[in-house]
Amino acid sequence: MAMMHNQETESWSGEGVGTSVESFLARINREVPEYSPSEAADAVMSALCERLPGGLVQELKEQFPEGLRRLFERSWKDRTAPAQKFDKDDFYLDIAERMQIEAENVRLVLHVVFASIHSQITERLAEKIDSELPPNISGTWNAARRAADLPR
Repeated sequence: MAMMHNQETESWSGEGVGTSVESFLARINREVPEYSPSEAADAVMSALCERLPGGLVQELKEQFPEGLRRLFERSWKDRTAPAQKFDKDDFYLDIAERMQIEAENVRLVLHVVFASIHSQITERLAEKIDSELPPNISGTWNAARRAADLPR
């Protein structure tokens, strides 16, 4: 049973803001055991943060517990360049190159990492991020949100 924590924000899955690094990575490892969970999480988070407006990246960081903030230290770096519009192919290729995997394997990794991210953030932030994503990545983001919401 998940322990209830006193939190300022509600998260998607009930795992709650404050999920440990171990449980965040264990979820990824359970779904895609053939990849390093920290590498998968870092590749997706870095690619995502490079493409989101700085204010949204800051909100994302603030909703993560301290351990996960440290895990994604490189992703949070302040950017002076404005967020770029991007497409699915560019995003998938970026993640594939970071992980050194085939681009066709990226969707599953993306779905699993997105679901883990959803377990940390509020619905309001999830919707703000969704509004910045191209349609086909938005579809994966929202499918992952539904997956995160399911009790395990």
